Amino acid sequence: MTGNRSYIRASLLLSSLCLWAHIAAGTNYYINSNAGNDNSAGTSRNTPWQSLKNLGSGRFLPGDSFFFAKGSAYTGGFVFRCSGAPGKPIVFTSYSADAGLVLSTPRQNLEAPLVRYGAGQKPAFSNPRWDTLNGNIFRIEASYVIIDGLYFHDNTNPPGSNRKNKNVQKMGAVYLAAGSDHNIVRNCEFFNSPVGIKVKGSHNLITRNYLHDRYERITRSWGPIAIMIVAPYNEISWNTVTNYGSYGGAYGSDGGVIELDGVDDAFDGRNIHIHHNVSVNNHGFLELAGRNVDSITVAYNLSDDKNQFIGGGSMKNVLVCNNTVIRTREPNVDRYVFWTFAPEATFMTVRNNIFVIPPDMQVFGPVKKQAGHHRTGVGEQERSHNLYFSPGNPDPVGIAKAKSDIIADPLFADPLNRNFRLTEKSPAKDRGVRMGYAFDLDQYPVSPGNVPDLGAYEF
Repeated sequence: MTGNRSYIRASLLLSSLCLWAHIAAGTNYYINSNAGNDNSAGTSRNTPWQSLKNLGSGRFLPGDSFFFAKGSAYTGGFVFRCSGAPGKPIVFTSYSADAGLVLSTPRQNLEAPLVRYGAGQKPAFSNPRWDTLNGNIFRIEASYVIIDGLYFHDNTNPPGSNRKNKNVQKMGAVYLAAGSDHNIVRNCEFFNSPVGIKVKGSHNLITRNYLHDRYERITRSWGPIAIMIVAPYNEISWNTVTNYGSYGGAYGSDGGVIELDGVDDAFDGRNIHIHHNVSVNNHGFLELAGRNVDSITVAYNLSDDKNQFIGGGSMKNVLVCNNTVIRTREPNVDRYVFWTFAPEATFMTVRNNIFVIPPDMQVFGPVKKQAGHHRTGVGEQERSHNLYFSPGNPDPVGIAKAKSDIIADPLFADPLNRNFRLTEKSPAKDRGVRMGYAFDLDQYPVSPGNVPDLGAYEF
């Protein structure tokens, strides 16, 4: 507790310094790696900074914004410690030349002003060095910060990781440190990042990001992970993740979309809302790899992946509803939809889902006697109104089918081309129970007056 109090006192002192650093709030700062100067004022498009240097050393106010020129690129990282406030967040985003400049400049003379005022792709950020902030790029040690519309790529693996140095737990291209609350990461793209986003604070929102294409293992026991969560009361929504995971290593296959990381000393795995995400060709959707995971909601996600939909240790009060789960991609090393290390401490409610699996798999599976720390099916769980499809499989459920469950072809629109929306004759239509959601994965309304369809897509 002493360490926690010291951290809180230090954070309050730093916040006070930030609040009193300027007389007026709401200053705009500009950064352009192609045409800036770190000794400039940075407060106009004509006097931008060039690098990330001033972001880590300056003192900034709630309402301040940082604009990176489109077409610019940055290497390394910085630690940001000044917080915004409710209704006055600090924002990191991009800017570009406006239409007036383009219309008033002859085409043959546009190159220089477009470089100066920004044009092209999202601002790009990379940190290939472990000795620079453990490969972090944006390390946020503050609250009420928004990171919007930026591109992160090719940050580094650690030199090694074990339960003493825990280097994997230090990773994240965007790293929201402990005590960093009420932050938003949105509309960003992450390419080839071994850990894209690490969340150690609470009440953060990770939304509408695209994380893709990381195949290399972090270490022998860790595959790449798009989003890693440590703290309670966080929301992961409307993201798209593709091609995250690696073959080989200690488990034959590892990594994936979201992990609640119980190896982290600060782990508190409660009250996480994971909804309306698209997951394609990853080595698992969700791993609840922690102690006493409690109150997790997983709703309206598409998981078209190679490994488990949900797996972990003790998992209490896990609500799984209106997901479309497809497990037909091979090689499919982990032959589970749900697995656990602790069947006696796993309690799920599973409703309104569609499961499509190979003939050798079962969705719940019977609980098998464990020899040591091994995976088994989750077995008997609260369930209703699910659809199971596994051609040639006499028992795709693995336990007794609930009366409201059905075993049938869901009649997707175009399953060969991975279009898992429903057709007019689908048996999943009007077979669910209302779970309180207003929109499906296509943002199509779920009428509160009608019975919802099964799966992540309304017809």
